[in-house]
Amino acid sequence: MSRLFDRSLLPEARFEFVVIADTHYMLDVGDRPLEFESRRKQSARVASALRQVADLEPDFVVHMGDLVQEFPETPDFVRAVDEAVQQLEECGVEVRRVAGNQDVGDKPDPTMPARPVTAASLEAYHNRFGRSWYSFDHQDLHCVVLNSQIMNTQMVEAQTQRAWLEDDLAAHAGARICVFWHLPPYLCDPTEPHLGNYDNLGEPARTWLLELLRTCRAELLFTGHVHFFFCDNIGSTRYRVTPSTSFTRPGFSHVFAGGPPPEQGRDDAPKLGFYLCRVFADRIDLHFVRTRGKLELNPGPARLLTPIPPAAAATTAGLTLIHPLSLQTEVPLAWPSVVRQRVRNDYPLLSCLELGIARIRVPLTDLEDSQQRRRLQVLHREGVCIQAFTLFCADLALEDMQEKHGDLAGNWEVQMPGALCPPPAAADLLKGCRQRVSLAPILTERVAGKQHPRTRIGYRPTELPMLDQQLQECELDIEAALCRIDRDAGAWEAALTLRNLESLKRIGRIDLLFELPGRDETVNALQTAEALFAALLLPHARLYLEPLVDLDRTMDTRGGFLDNLCNPRPAFEVLRCLNAALRPFRGARFEPHALEAPGLRTLRLQSRDVDLALALPEGKKALPAELFAGLEETTDARVYHLAQGRVEQPPINEWAEKEISGPSLLVMPAQALANRHLR
Repeated sequence: MSRLFDRSLLPEARFEFVVIADTHYMLDVGDRPLEFESRRKQSARVASALRQVADLEPDFVVHMGDLVQEFPETPDFVRAVDEAVQQLEECGVEVRRVAGNQDVGDKPDPTMPARPVTAASLEAYHNRFGRSWYSFDHQDLHCVVLNSQIMNTQMVEAQTQRAWLEDDLAAHAGARICVFWHLPPYLCDPTEPHLGNYDNLGEPARTWLLELLRTCRAELLFTGHVHFFFCDNIGSTRYRVTPSTSFTRPGFSHVFAGGPPPEQGRDDAPKLGFYLCRVFADRIDLHFVRTRGKLELNPGPARLLTPIPPAAAATTAGLTLIHPLSLQTEVPLAWPSVVRQRVRNDYPLLSCLELGIARIRVPLTDLEDSQQRRRLQVLHREGVCIQAFTLFCADLALEDMQEKHGDLAGNWEVQMPGALCPPPAAADLLKGCRQRVSLAPILTERVAGKQHPRTRIGYRPTELPMLDQQLQECELDIEAALCRIDRDAGAWEAALTLRNLESLKRIGRIDLLFELPGRDETVNALQTAEALFAALLLPHARLYLEPLVDLDRTMDTRGGFLDNLCNPRPAFEVLRCLNAALRPFRGARFEPHALEAPGLRTLRLQSRDVDLALALPEGKKALPAELFAGLEETTDARVYHLAQGRVEQPPINEWAEKEISGPSLLVMPAQALANRHLR
């Protein structure tokens, strides 16, 4: 049986587990009218997600609570639980359960929409599923499951759980600990109000638990409940709020710049998914697997799972953060809360991790801003390197900035207004820095169709020899020169030009800056693929792409890798998959070739070890016959359908009939090249 997922690009883990939340199994209501039509899809969405979980064959699965749409005081609650349990069994998924508000009752707050947990609802849960607080071990990982719904109550069980937890953590001091409970301790800030807030844990339990996490140095905290992604660090603990597999909560879509998703924000299906957690000796990689609310699973090529930081450290791609990494807003006064909720958009941060980027460029002002700095610290801890850029001016205290922010920014970039080469004052400043820096010019130039000149950041390839000569004259070495990929020239041609430059003596590395060209998703996907592939011609280059999110409120609109709801566009999948697929070949020396055919351009990189071909079709096209001429039928070759995020290994005799739509990468290893010459 074919598998749904392909792990071939991932490092081998010691073991894996899955965290899934808020499945909300929905009873069949027939033709009865519903407030939200997406409720009719919930059970099918759950089944699809569970089949994907089962296909991954994790060592264990933790369900973060809210198994069903009903809640304990409704007459159909027991029947809903029976059917949900049966669905789990039919999908072959056995779960470790976390008690949620739909399972036992709401937290103790008189403003909550449902009845709080009672002795009867808790007893019913315990009789069916066992005690709602417990721990278990898997290899060297100690997992602790808590019932957040009984916290801050006068119930005997609340005190029993508290004493048990303190004893359990004391008994496992120094162990690797993961903690799971349903209700987030907070969403934006540990000091946020809790009374009237549907989405956080009240005091005093919140402070008590956060202090325990810091004391025991828990590795991970997972919660659920809000159906959205939020994240933070609590001391040394990585804190994640797990999205739902069934629906999104409407109020939280107020964090986005675009209009509401379907059903006033309740059916933002691209955000649905679960976590695959891959455990190593020194870390746990958290892969968010988007189910996207799909009801049917594609029987075709497998979905490609790709490395995340720090496993992706050797990849080429980085991002320029045109927008701030995270913006805050307040969810308006709206049911089910009776207070405004300050929340943060953490989806750009999640997307950086999904993409497996190794580094980001940010303005120096982000390091000075407390909110952005805290978000950047989360990203940095996940293994992403940060390059800070700033404009040169006479009073720039760069060395002071490096001293102040050196714990966060490992690379620095000075941008020179109106100059290709550093003036004497800038050269003196850079010589005095303990860390070498990158350089980029900022110039204005005329652009067709625009009334005013536009800003150009970065060198053109032909300008680098002049820069290198001036750096020699002032005896200044720089870490890198940022070179812009012009839309008219194209990334492939720019990389060929840079590759053929004579040796640069004072420039340590050439970095590339690539902007998505416009709003056409097909063009953006194709050009993203070309830029990543072309960068392989420059073994040490870093490629920075932008923008991460749509830029549509400016004089020059550009599509992003994410739309304004922070949902992935096709170029996102291209970047995620191609960045990972090319990682093993970075640093190799290739011979470049280009094949041109009507409606299909194919770029090719060949070495004695591998043959790589990037097919860039206009519409649906057959693969070029030249690519597989002479290959033996047993060749272990792979085809990556980049915009779809999928990969397959078709027999060579089927390649002539295979059509592609969108950028596709063909990887043919050394044994396929044994009987043919490089062309």
